[in-house]
Order: sequence, then structure tokens, then C-alpha cells
Amino acid sequence: MFKQLLLIAFTFCSLSSYAKINELPEEFSDFSLNRDIKISYEDLDNLLEITVLDMGRSDRSSRKSKSSIGTRMKSHKNNDTALEANRFLFEAVTKSEIKDGFHKIRVSLEKVPDEISLNELSLDEQLAYWLNLYNTAMIEKLIEHYPVRDTEDLLFDDDSILDEEFLTVAGYKLSLNDIQHKIVFEKFGKKKPIVMYGFYQGNIGSPNLRNEAYKGSKVYHQLVENGEEFVNSNRGMQIKRKNRLYVSKYYEQTESLFTDFETELREHLEDYAEGQMKSDVKYAKRFKIDIENWNITDLFGTERSFGASASTNPAAMLNAVVSNSDIPVSADGSSSGMGAVNVNFINDSIMMRTMDFGRFSPEMLEKIKKLNLKRQDNSGSVEIKDLDSNN
Repeated sequence: MFKQLLLIAFTFCSLSSYAKINELPEEFSDFSLNRDIKISYEDLDNLLEITVLDMGRSDRSSRKSKSSIGTRMKSHKNNDTALEANRFLFEAVTKSEIKDGFHKIRVSLEKVPDEISLNELSLDEQLAYWLNLYNTAMIEKLIEHYPVRDTEDLLFDDDSILDEEFLTVAGYKLSLNDIQHKIVFEKFGKKKPIVMYGFYQGNIGSPNLRNEAYKGSKVYHQLVENGEEFVNSNRGMQIKRKNRLYVSKYYEQTESLFTDFETELREHLEDYAEGQMKSDVKYAKRFKIDIENWNITDLFGTERSFGASASTNPAAMLNAVVSNSDIPVSADGSSSGMGAVNVNFINDSIMMRTMDFGRFSPEMLEKIKKLNLKRQDNSGSVEIKDLDSNN
């Protein structure tokens, strides 16, 4: 009877650990010094390049309310941040088969540990992996819930997509919050809080979604770019009225990265601030977390919320997309959904590259094969040694 109870208890514990991680398991906590094994993200690169519009660095300008004959546009509370952050073609993607590409890539990334244990990868390679999995899964969830304009409830309501355990990696059920806080922040963020800028959350007030995948070979360079862009934008921080420093509410999610939150965050902001803002941050007399913009970073949906009178109107943005991606567009630049963009062309060109995509090149697979054989040999020699010692 005791043995049966013990077995039941053991099974229950195993199921619990499978359902949720409370601390980093060995598969996620360990790492290799070998930098030879690199994961390929060519398919994700292709998909992001054609669906993400890089808006460039903020000039800290704001969108001013304008009046026209017979019309008065109301001032919007997010005028300071309305023109910032990269845009994603949500409306277009959700109306096409492209959305399936993000799902397929997410599933493919989950299967990476089937080919090689994550702890056989270098730290930089692991960090790039977790960021790409998080952002791909986030896009997939946002597409699933679209149309949505305000993402706050979607992210922080009782049924938050951040807490939904819909990911499975190496046998562990994970949520987006698990990846951000229990894996990346715990493993990488204590010494390098710059990792906070790798998590896109679908809204203007979050760090940027890049138009490329993270790569182990340059992941920290990519994160620094994201950090510099965010800190030096109106949605990152602002100085207002008598040296008062206002910062983004996104930083509330990163409190665990700092021992003394306000003091260390201020030092972090000063490090990444540029020009006069560096001095303004240092000597600011008051500190307040107050900046937010939960509007989804949808290229056309976001623009329609404010009208299209600015230089960043949809037609101009489409031209930018075309110049970057060679997407066929009609002459008038009009849009209904993706409208002018030839969706079939995108489907054909992208979906062909996302189907059955391998994460490792033939050269990488050969290295992985040798690595696995070496590990099996080492395991075998240990077992023989133990047997010999028992004799």
C-alpha cells in the first residue's frame, strides 16, 4: 500500500512539473561553451521582413490635432507616442494564409529540443531561441484575437494570453510569461537587463518587433538597438514640468531585473539616453511610471484611429513596404485590408519557404550527430566505470 501511495505521489509530482515550471530545469538552465551549433531562422526572417514595417528612430515629435473645413479632430491622449514603434500588417495577415506561417514556425521552434538538447547550445544561441519563440507565439496569439485595438485587457485580464500555457518545449508546458520571467529574466536578465527589450507585446508602448529574427551571433547587438530606440522615444521616457522624469509602464514588468528598482532603472536609462536627455535623466527631481499606449501596432488599423493626414499615411507606408520587400502594389496605393498588396503573391513566396523548414543546415546536422554520438560514448563509459567500481 505504501509503495502504491508513493507511486501516486511521484506521478502527481511528475505531472505537476510537466504542467508548469517553478524553477529552471537542467534542459533550460545549463549551456555549452561550443558556439558551432547555430539555429537557422531563415523562414522567420522572410516572414518578418514582409510583414513588419520599420518606422525608424523616434524624433520625439508628437501628432498635433488639426482642424479642417467642417471638421475638428479631437486631441488624442497618445499623441506623443502615436507615430512611434514598428508596424505589423495585422489586418492584411489575418485575411490571408500568411497567418498559418507564424503557427508553423512556432511549432517548428518547439521541436528544436527533439533534434538537440537546448543545454548543448551556447548562451547567446539559447537567448535568441527563446526570444524568437516568444515573439512568434505572441504574433500568433494577436492574430488569433484580431481585430483588437486596445491590447491591455488581452495582456493583463484574468484570461491573459501571457498566462496561457499553450507552448510545449522539451516536455514542459510554458506560457509567454514563463519564457519572459522564469527563463529569460532569471537566466539572462540578472546581469544583462538589456534582454527586457526583446519582448514585443503587440502594442505601441512595448519594445519594437524587429523585421528580422534574433540570431545568436548578434543577439545582444540587436537588443541594444531595441533598447536605444525605446529609451530615446516618447513611449520610453519623457521629461515634463520642472525636471520630472516619466517612464514607460512596460518597465513595471521588469522590476525583478533590478535590486533597487527606481535607482537602478534611472541609471539604466541614463546609460542609454542620448544628447540632452542623458543629463535630464540624471538630474530629474521626480520619477513616475506613467507612459502607456496600448494601441495595437497594426499598420492600417492604427492609422485609421487617427486619420491619414500625417506623412506616415497608409499609402506612404505601403510604398515603404514595397521598396523593402518588392511586393506588387496597385498604382493608387489604396487599401482595404492589405488591399493594394497582392496577397496571393505573398502567400506563394512565403509559404513555400516556411513549409517543412529545417532549423539546422546539413553541416549543423552533421555536427549535432557527432555531438550526440560523443555524449552517448561518454555516457557509456561512465556506466562501465560505475560497474567496475562496484566490482
